[in-house]
Amino acid sequence: MTYRTCTPSLLIFFCAASLTACVPWKRERAAYADVCEKKHELQVAGLPDGGPIHLETYLYDYSARWRDEPFEQVLHVQYPGEKYPRPEFYVQLIAYNEGRQRPASGSARGAAPIPILYDSRQAFITLNDGSRLNARPELYLGGPVYDYPTFAPQQARPSPYDINADEVHSKIPKITNNKRYGSVYVIFPTDTFDAESKWTIHLGNLQVQGQDVAIPPLQLCYHPVKTWIGIEPLMRP
Repeated sequence: MTYRTCTPSLLIFFCAASLTACVPWKRERAAYADVCEKKHELQVAGLPDGGPIHLETYLYDYSARWRDEPFEQVLHVQYPGEKYPRPEFYVQLIAYNEGRQRPASGSARGAAPIPILYDSRQAFITLNDGSRLNARPELYLGGPVYDYPTFAPQQARPSPYDINADEVHSKIPKITNNKRYGSVYVIFPTDTFDAESKWTIHLGNLQVQGQDVAIPPLQLCYHPVKTWIGIEPLMRP
């Protein structure tokens, strides 16, 4: 084939490929359940700066999602004698006092940390049938990349534990819900969580300067299937 006859053929090929890449496709994201309220400001009398304690509660690593990927938790626990690991439900907790110093940044600026003690042995879920499921007694730290717990003995911390400690806030994953502060995880031994779950998550209290500060019960909201027309990779829901 000569150069003159080859060039038009190549142009036709690249034009066809471009048009194919821009064809709208029907996309669909599966239904899921999520906590209705994710960010909470808890008032505590007598704090040095007078500001609130901030508490963030998440079920998913939102920054890790893209396009029509389903909302899924990723923790799986291997039980002795079982062939496959089971999924387990968890809640991510991020707690800090107003303007807290950020140890991960290496800066000495910011307010001094105030101990925020949390005991996961008080946490439980009211399930759809009204039964009660207690949390695991330990809290867990996460990994270096994504916002989900690492279920390993070296990452477990006995309750009660200071969830505002430098150990927590110096470990911020690369893909994270909060780029300023780290997190701990409360784990509940159940594999029944799905889009139809209408649970109430009772986390209990934080203890700040000798005061018990109630955490509001977390309700789950249902998010239905979402469909849209997308031109990949240009659009996301």
